[in-house]
Amino acid sequence: MRPPTPDAALSTSVIEPGTRLAGRYRLDDRVSEAGGSTFWKATDEILARSVAVLTFAPGFPRVNDVVTAARAASRLTDPRLTQVFDADDSGERAYVVSEWVTGETLEDLLAQGPMESDRAAAFLLEAAEALTSAHAAGLAHLCLTPHNLVWTSGGTVKITGLGVEAVLSGAESDTPALDDVQGLGAMLYAALTGHWPGGEGTVLPPAPTGPDGRPLLPSQVRAGIPHNLDAVVGRALGLAVHGAPERFDSPAAFADALAKVPRSPLPFVPLVGSTPPSVVSRPDSNPDGTAKMSATAAQPIPPVQTVPDSARMRPPQPPQRPQPPQHTTGGHRAGGGQGGSFNKPLVAVVVVVVLIVVAVGGWALSQMSDGNGDKNAKGGTQTSPVQPPSPKVSELKVDHVLLDNDPPHEDTTAPRDLDKATDKSKSSYWSTQHYYGADFGGQRSGIGLVLDMGKTVTVDKVTVSMPDGSPGRVELHVGDSAKASGSSTQDTGDAVGTFTLKGKQAKGQYVILWFTKLPRAGMFQIKVKDVTVYGAG
Repeated sequence: MRPPTPDAALSTSVIEPGTRLAGRYRLDDRVSEAGGSTFWKATDEILARSVAVLTFAPGFPRVNDVVTAARAASRLTDPRLTQVFDADDSGERAYVVSEWVTGETLEDLLAQGPMESDRAAAFLLEAAEALTSAHAAGLAHLCLTPHNLVWTSGGTVKITGLGVEAVLSGAESDTPALDDVQGLGAMLYAALTGHWPGGEGTVLPPAPTGPDGRPLLPSQVRAGIPHNLDAVVGRALGLAVHGAPERFDSPAAFADALAKVPRSPLPFVPLVGSTPPSVVSRPDSNPDGTAKMSATAAQPIPPVQTVPDSARMRPPQPPQRPQPPQHTTGGHRAGGGQGGSFNKPLVAVVVVVVLIVVAVGGWALSQMSDGNGDKNAKGGTQTSPVQPPSPKVSELKVDHVLLDNDPPHEDTTAPRDLDKATDKSKSSYWSTQHYYGADFGGQRSGIGLVLDMGKTVTVDKVTVSMPDGSPGRVELHVGDSAKASGSSTQDTGDAVGTFTLKGKQAKGQYVILWFTKLPRAGMFQIKVKDVTVYGAG
């Protein structure tokens, strides 16, 4: 399979939200944009349902090929494949209308750790059977990555992008069956280990490799993976497995082998409002491969007691026999004697002694205090120096927002809506276009959101709010240059959710968020809901 060849950036700004296609598809939200195609969330006003719509820039070179691939995919009836409802290139505005899929991608699920082996097998068997039906109809995917496999909010498995994604990315192959088998094997590898044995297209960490440069088998990466799943992965990816036969030659062969492996029944539990199913945390392991347990985890939790332990654990005491009266040869005992009385003269003496000791000690302490006071007054003993007050930290006003977006491959979406990154609205955001990988599809090394403060300020920290998902990476730059390359880096961090970067009291007019790796929240793109700068100035 030849790698995708990126096209020059093409603008699709001639189509705006609110546009209606074919008199029924209302474009509501621009989800992503890349390479001259734009992906929309839309509404089919006749059937009153959400749909996904793909539109194209004027002059997009592969419109006819995309529409042809979409029409071919529309003939497939397997519900585990994204359904295509409409496709047209006869007018001025070509489009493809398909099912709007909601849920979590395999990449999202693996953000918390790999799956249990039996659930990974069940998940990938569904995908393999779906691709088997597609190949039977003469269609291949060619671009399988962890974000093309979705666990839907309805509790089903769905493969997205069949046919269309390969045309958009320029992927071609002389051996489509083998390429899709390799894609299935790579996704099973990822589900079992949390690592990706393929190339670009995911933010998952790369699979560890052996001396020959090839990925290690799943069981060499994570303990407890059964040999039969090792064999399925090895036969799909061409890895050597003891006792395993030759490589699979089709998705059907992959599915047949996976069907013989013990699996958890589908569906799992619904994802809505809960932690994604089939995701387990990875315990630390001992050298022999067995899981370690912390001292706390190894001990059973004691039941809640309503009776103090001392009373609960004390054995019953036998009844006490009456003791005969004890006689003394004279006087009273100190601890209590006849009639329980005390030796009063002795107690009085002890009290007097204690009072004398307290009085003497208090006098000595007062003398020491006076002496130290005199020394301090004369400069003999120095107190701690008084620290200068820290500058008052408060929220700083951003004058306006700029963009560090150098050619030759300028981001065509990023210049829009820059002010939404600081408007304090929870529903609006600034975004970049959609890319085909966390590395910006190889088109650029990064992109910068530049906050012009209007004057020199001292930056204490910057808080950023973004959607949840797989994290990207971001650097905080502060200086007097509106370019990240011309200012100093103060802090770095994961670009996901709500996070804080430290300004370290750096001074400058420009505060720059320089994104070096794209997050993944449905698409490879940056979405910034809000940025707040704290400091003095």
